[in-house]
Amino acid sequence: MLPTSAALIWLTLLTSLLICWAEFPPRDPRDPAILADPPYPSMFRDSQRVPYISDVAASPEIKPYFIVGCIMTTFVLDASLIADRWLRHRGRLAKNTDGVEKVLACCGIGGAIIGTMGLVFLGIFDVQNYRVVHHTMLGFFIAGYSFTALFTCLEYYRMSRKYRAIQPSLLLSSQIKLIFMFIEAMLGVAFWFVLLSGNWDACAAIEWTVSYVFSLYILSYLFDFLPALNTKSKDCRFGSYVEGDVEVCGHGRRLQTAQIRGINLGSEISTGVTRGL
Repeated sequence: MLPTSAALIWLTLLTSLLICWAEFPPRDPRDPAILADPPYPSMFRDSQRVPYISDVAASPEIKPYFIVGCIMTTFVLDASLIADRWLRHRGRLAKNTDGVEKVLACCGIGGAIIGTMGLVFLGIFDVQNYRVVHHTMLGFFIAGYSFTALFTCLEYYRMSRKYRAIQPSLLLSSQIKLIFMFIEAMLGVAFWFVLLSGNWDACAAIEWTVSYVFSLYILSYLFDFLPALNTKSKDCRFGSYVEGDVEVCGHGRRLQTAQIRGINLGSEISTGVTRGL
């Protein structure tokens, strides 16, 4: 599926950069017999031995592959978000229940587009020759996909409260994305504290860790597509969400029901709620 492809592309790209640095370190152009010091021109000579991802990607031999990898990763990931929206519209996945959820879904896609532009342009404008632009694009990349994670988490959480009887995986998916957001946020805080202390090697190590965690976050979207495997037949697809009022013990109560084409779960849920009350 699309999320798996995006995660594998990103993992392959990161691992390739690590291998290039560890196994094929740059040579000194004046004397190819010795290693370059620092290995990459954008690194700090006296206080940095571990390169940032951008340091490795800025080398002329690697830069074209890095740009292609960034484009492929983000385009496939964005396609995953658009596919999720389309499958919900078609009933292959649980449909959005109100306009707020649709707005959240569209905002998530919008954030992903901003993140895509940031990652692609930070690859084009490398840190060696365009440091300010590169760091600005890095900010767009982080902000864009952070907003995507936030909006997706909110969308799934709202839906999980209404589909909990037939689609409990929505709440789990929301919680998984929330955990990834928390991990990335903690790593980001650690990065800034270490950066302020001037420990460039530790900063670089944290950056590599954050990037690998991002690949796991991408892979988490695979979990959201799994219910679509059981709704290929039109008779098994999700119908429109229905919300109504019922009176229980003389008091009006809001009853949330959900319907699947061919199977009406409203009566079963109503019975369960009535008995519970």
